[in-house]
Amino acid sequence: MWPPTLRTRALFALLPLAQLGSVSSALAAELPASPTLRVWVEEFKQSPKGPFENIRWFCKDGTVLPPRAYACADHGGGIQHGNWNQRAAALREGGYAVANVLARLEADQFVGDAADLDTLKQILLERFLIGWDDGWIFRGARSYRGALQIEDEEAGSLRAVLAMLADPAWRDPARFMLLRETVRLLPLQADEGSASAVRQFALVIADKDPGFTPLRAKIHNQPDAGDAEKVREYARTKGKKALGEQYAKLAADIDALYAPGGATDEAVALAGKVENAKLARSLNQLAEALATETEAAPRLATAGRFSGLLRKYFPSVRDPQSALELLQLSLALETEAYVAGNTLLTRISRMSRRQRLALLDDAAETLYGAGFLSIRQLAGVKQSIARIEAYGDPPLGAYRQELRYLARTPEWSGRWLEFNFGPQVARWASIEPEVHLYAQDRQRGSPLLFYGAVIDGLVLDANHLAGIEHRLFGEGIGAGFRALNPGLARGVVRSSDGDGGGEMARDGIYLLPETTADLPPVAGILTSGEGSSLSHVQLLARNLGIPNVVVAEELLPKVQQHIGSAAVLAVSPNGVVQLAADGPEWDAILGEQQSKPADVVIRPDLEKLDVESAQLLPLSGLRASDSGRTSGPKGANLGELKHHFGDMVPNGFVIPFGVFRRLLDQPLEPGGPPVFEWMKAQYDAIAAERNPARQERKAKAFLARLRQWILAADPGPEFRSQLRAALQKTFGEDGTYGVFLRSDTNVEDLPGFTGAGLNLTVPYVVGYDRIVKSIHDVWASPFTDRSYAWRQSHMEDPEYVFPAVVVQIGFPAEKSGVMVTVDVETGESGWLTIAVSEGVGGGVEGQATESLLVREDSGEVRLLAQATAPEKAVLSRAGGIAHVPASGTDTVLEKDEIAQLIAFAKEVREFDALRDEQGRPLPADVEFAFRGGRLALLQIRPFVESRRAQSNAYLRQLDASFRARGQQPVPLDGVPRV
Repeated sequence: MWPPTLRTRALFALLPLAQLGSVSSALAAELPASPTLRVWVEEFKQSPKGPFENIRWFCKDGTVLPPRAYACADHGGGIQHGNWNQRAAALREGGYAVANVLARLEADQFVGDAADLDTLKQILLERFLIGWDDGWIFRGARSYRGALQIEDEEAGSLRAVLAMLADPAWRDPARFMLLRETVRLLPLQADEGSASAVRQFALVIADKDPGFTPLRAKIHNQPDAGDAEKVREYARTKGKKALGEQYAKLAADIDALYAPGGATDEAVALAGKVENAKLARSLNQLAEALATETEAAPRLATAGRFSGLLRKYFPSVRDPQSALELLQLSLALETEAYVAGNTLLTRISRMSRRQRLALLDDAAETLYGAGFLSIRQLAGVKQSIARIEAYGDPPLGAYRQELRYLARTPEWSGRWLEFNFGPQVARWASIEPEVHLYAQDRQRGSPLLFYGAVIDGLVLDANHLAGIEHRLFGEGIGAGFRALNPGLARGVVRSSDGDGGGEMARDGIYLLPETTADLPPVAGILTSGEGSSLSHVQLLARNLGIPNVVVAEELLPKVQQHIGSAAVLAVSPNGVVQLAADGPEWDAILGEQQSKPADVVIRPDLEKLDVESAQLLPLSGLRASDSGRTSGPKGANLGELKHHFGDMVPNGFVIPFGVFRRLLDQPLEPGGPPVFEWMKAQYDAIAAERNPARQERKAKAFLARLRQWILAADPGPEFRSQLRAALQKTFGEDGTYGVFLRSDTNVEDLPGFTGAGLNLTVPYVVGYDRIVKSIHDVWASPFTDRSYAWRQSHMEDPEYVFPAVVVQIGFPAEKSGVMVTVDVETGESGWLTIAVSEGVGGGVEGQATESLLVREDSGEVRLLAQATAPEKAVLSRAGGIAHVPASGTDTVLEKDEIAQLIAFAKEVREFDALRDEQGRPLPADVEFAFRGGRLALLQIRPFVESRRAQSNAYLRQLDASFRARGQQPVPLDGVPRV
């Protein structure tokens, strides 16, 4: 059960005492399963009372009375509203803040150090659902007299918002979007005439009149001022007579939305109130511009420029009422930009590339002002446009690369919504699946709709110039795919819930909401959320040539139509994507790939392997050359790093291969064969099985029994004594420290194979007994189904998999991440690709990290993505990892920290471990951390890509046209022909 919040407890006190007793006993057990909760919600929607049992007066002295005139007159006053029924109360006590009575909001509920932001976000999601779904669970209660009174709801909302605006914490840039959404969604003023209200009301009509659906789709996807007349025409010729008033209201709302000068009066009024003279002058200039300028392009530019100014000045406006009016003006300017953008789209076919880039600049300003972008992200957009224009007429290759950068803006905006509402949306999805539509509706009802249409058109044009076209089941797609990893794979398109749950299939081309840290081997990956491009699973997929593509939100329905279809996913090195129906025409293409020798072969060096030595090895005594001998590459490379960089590497030691090998000399069971001999026989039997299903069952049974045995095996008193002594000598008295325990096998980070993240790391273990248990967990981890599946098809001599264990002091990182000493996207040297986030373990688990591209020689920094994971991981005093809210800062890595990473990258170039089989240098993949500005080095391995994917003839053919045209100039003053 979700723990009740303080707010839940406070509102729970409003229940009548008799009812409270029955509800408390009902809540003694856990809430029912999600399907039952969804049934409850549907019942609320259909009930004439909604989520309420009855109407009550709630007096200021705590008394609850039946409804009658002036019931609380003798109790200090009070408010009358609906009283939750038992199921609504149970949902609230279970952590779902539904059926909110805004009249009861407390002034201090969302302020100070204990601000209940979780409940606030749930309230806002409920407000979205109320508008989206025709009242949602209040549908019937709207006519239940006394349940909710709008004047009380507005007063409660205003009281809460003004208290928030009086709290300095709400002037933090990281809270700007959430604050602005609070002002937008709470009933502070009528919402009629807003883009969101129009979209939602069109949906309500379409639900009642299916014939209206095509027009509803047009209003959602390609809106313009002419939609009002289209609605009136539909009502006259095709509409249902009973819905006449609703058609008329929708048309009037569209007219109001597109009426000029909506923000003029607000700007003038606010100018007379604010104390800042510069802001007052800007507001008067804004009012004059809106009153005199009628053309759409200048109005978009005006809305963009002044939206940014309002956000800039917002922290300095201390008066809560003035600050509220500033935010309401900001929302009005967003509507101005939305209207101007939609108008411009009706004539954009006549605009040059240069004009369209200018429109992107203006739209990005508005998106910054609306909280969809940070100031850093806005700067990134402007710098990218400036780089294009600096060329004059840019070469096609550089132009296309910059457009790919500018196409990140919708992803950035979505990640800010995820930062603010992701955990709450995920929780509410179990009771109301349509809550997932919040982000989609917010983005499509904003100037992002216009920005997306313009950038998609430019990308389509650039691809046309390059002779490139993405293909989606036979349909040409100009934009909407962004390649992450090249590769060619045959499989079945599947959804992330595994066609109803369960394990993921090896042949799956999986559509995922994001790339997950524990992804098993699959044929291909289609993801709507990239996360960290340097996460373990991304690096592993890139290494093994598993094609991976980010799919734009507008393409997701088209992909979902083909769930269950046999398909081929082809992603070229230069980012051309084809998702096509499988058929005989692909046999020769895929056969050519399969005829080539595998470029990833896991071949343990048995001559080098030393499984006799069982002495624990301090990191200071290890070197890179020890990798595959007594230690895996993690311990050996950390030893090499410690030799060169000293205290930058947190101290530790390695439990060598020999300890695990001695364990395998024990019998599987009393009187049975040694485990090592049994393992060899099992591997032989699995390899000899020709039926794939039986082979898989045998492998799973073998692995399960082996893991069970390892977890229970006794390494003996000699090992335990040696371990206790090493722990005390290296780290101090038991219980005063915590360690990370990392699996470090002899079959990872080999030439051509990374193995990143395949096996277990147990974070921050405190106490000797827990450390011993965790060592067994680490020993068993190479034999999980997932690790075996990723490794086995590339493995020779599978019985010779031996895990060492790196035992390293826990470093309490303030920020951490991954750096690769090359531009991962293009392969160009001289750049560093960095993914970093707050807390420990940044980047490796697929979090939404700060992603940077840094030029080694100049220190130039290009922002690829901002850190927007809602939580960060920190070390818990009791051991393990705790998750706490992330700050939302727009900058994780500071300038001096980037300089330290550059300096380290230059020094490590000649590192012996960074060589391929021919001795050629490879880029480094480095895990790092910072605390107090001090760099710590946690791991280093070679960065390897799939040579097969890079050299595949079919994939190279997809890039042939681009290679031939990449240097041709693109005339910016030319008009695109597509």
